[in-house]
Amino acid sequence: MTLPTETWAVRIHRHGGPEVLVHERLPLPPLGPADVLVAVDTASVSGWDVKYRRGLPPGARLPGRERYRLPLQLGREAAGTVLATGPEAAGRFRPGDRVVAVVHPENPRAPETVRGLGNLSTGIALPGHQAPGGYARYLICHQDMWLPLPSGVDLEQAAVTLWPYATCHRVLRDRLRVALGETLLVCGATGAMGLAALRLARLTGVRVIAMTRYRAKERALRTAGADEVVVAGDPRQACEAVRALTGGEGVDHAVDFTGSAALLRLAVDSLRLGGRLCPAATQRPPGPLPVTTGDLTRLEITVYGIRGARHRDALRVLALLGDGSLPATPIAARFPLSRAGAAHEFLEHNTTAVGRVVLKPGW
Repeated sequence: MTLPTETWAVRIHRHGGPEVLVHERLPLPPLGPADVLVAVDTASVSGWDVKYRRGLPPGARLPGRERYRLPLQLGREAAGTVLATGPEAAGRFRPGDRVVAVVHPENPRAPETVRGLGNLSTGIALPGHQAPGGYARYLICHQDMWLPLPSGVDLEQAAVTLWPYATCHRVLRDRLRVALGETLLVCGATGAMGLAALRLARLTGVRVIAMTRYRAKERALRTAGADEVVVAGDPRQACEAVRALTGGEGVDHAVDFTGSAALLRLAVDSLRLGGRLCPAATQRPPGPLPVTTGDLTRLEITVYGIRGARHRDALRVLALLGDGSLPATPIAARFPLSRAGAAHEFLEHNTTAVGRVVLKPGW
């Protein structure tokens, strides 16, 4: 078999709208001793891809991470089939193996990893951020950046599962520590993270109230597993609806994936006494968190930060995917790699579909 020496890929050379996504032919780097060459079946399109395309605002660089540089090949999530390996990777992977990209790599020698916070570890390059991502027909990465897929797991589902589900696994298990019989409010429930949160919460025996700005998405949210759906048209009315659904008590936990100050405040006002809040998205526009010291003392609520997941969260999710515990993630739209711009347009402006947007480089 003749191995490819070049690939079609999508990169940005400048920041802007979807028009800055350039579909171009690039030479592949040499296959290193510990590298794996993969034919990409599916790459997801995420909100972070959109943010990097637009250009992150000043001060948005994460502590301990290198600044990303242009040109940048986007795509944090990908899955595909191994075509070849370097000699050091031959014991782990063989041609024909089905693999998924590692979305939460850790530096085992970083002090943060030693403290149990591998998600904060320094000295790593994230795919689609500091390293080339999955927006490509072929991708060469170090063997540690791939995980073998359990038998029977669909490549497309693998590509859209690990990042949101691993992050939400940490939100629910490690930060909020949800328990059987409790109630969780999910703001921004129709995005990748929101859908993952409500589905994992249901597996835990938690009652889920989904919040969305679009009434047209209510049925899809119920189908996805939400016990109740509240449309956040007027924040005060939405908060009253949440309290009515909880007998006036409020919810035990709230997680926000929107970054909206208004919805963050709604989440605070929807908490019961002693409730827990996890803001899981960058606030837009940047500003003070809409929580006062009065809220903390009057309600004795707790606010938890979150910055991604640890590698062990991703491994747990992969096991759940392998044993069939996770329902299939809905796919809202599929696009060939050459139409990455149209995929970004869809992700940014769609107000009715629920599910992930993906690129299919083999089309």
